[in-house]
Amino acid sequence: MISRSFGYLVLVGSLCWRCLAAQGPVVSRSASQCEPFESSFAPGDVSGNTDTSFLALTPSGSYSTSDHKLQLYLERPQGKITTKNGVNDKLGEGATVNSTFTFLYGRVTYTIAAPPVVSGVVTAAILIADEGDEVDVELLGGDPSHWQTNVYAPNPKDQGPLWGVFGEIEDYPDGGDGSQSHEYTVDWNAERIVWSVDGQSIRTITKGGTEKNGALHYPSHPTRLSLGIWDASSPVGTAQWAKGPIDWSNAPERITATITKVSLECPY
Repeated sequence: MISRSFGYLVLVGSLCWRCLAAQGPVVSRSASQCEPFESSFAPGDVSGNTDTSFLALTPSGSYSTSDHKLQLYLERPQGKITTKNGVNDKLGEGATVNSTFTFLYGRVTYTIAAPPVVSGVVTAAILIADEGDEVDVELLGGDPSHWQTNVYAPNPKDQGPLWGVFGEIEDYPDGGDGSQSHEYTVDWNAERIVWSVDGQSIRTITKGGTEKNGALHYPSHPTRLSLGIWDASSPVGTAQWAKGPIDWSNAPERITATITKVSLECPY
């Protein structure tokens, strides 16, 4: 289980991602409706408007859907980059893509290959609600032999955000690492969430298991699919959590995460 101190790092390290992922319009279905969905990211599945399955919240050049896969790019910042006290003074621009529909409960599977080892880079596949609820899968370039899971749901009783309190660091049961293509599944119903990788259940959290300070923090609002890659090189807590900052003198000018498929099943 992630400690309080690590939870603080998750809090700081995820703020930029959450702010960006929450932007943009959403075309909602019925709040209680889950419609089966599958995409291998044919050209046109992602655009800058809500007429397609996925809405790009970043410019068109930040992603590609060629060869029936979604590639998300993180670009090196322009100009000289100075690293001091464990942070970079400039951050690279990363891509974020959200679904143009919401759903309440379902089984989502993402097929993802994160970038090869680049400390300070985070690839994220998140279920995110307008109310702030989240169910997360995060892949850290600085820790490729593990992946991270987390839930978050704000409660009026909270005295501050609890981003990392319910987070865990997970192993790959058959070895390998996050730069290889893996299927990450989030199976979410009204009472529990199960995370799996490549068909093997790894973690289960129940609704009752999200109690903190006398309040439940269980995601219970319609969510959308959110996919992104981002530079976690600042502030210092972010960089520490992501094993960064990015050393751009050795990293590629463009860092790429690849999602080859996403599916939504509706068993509930």
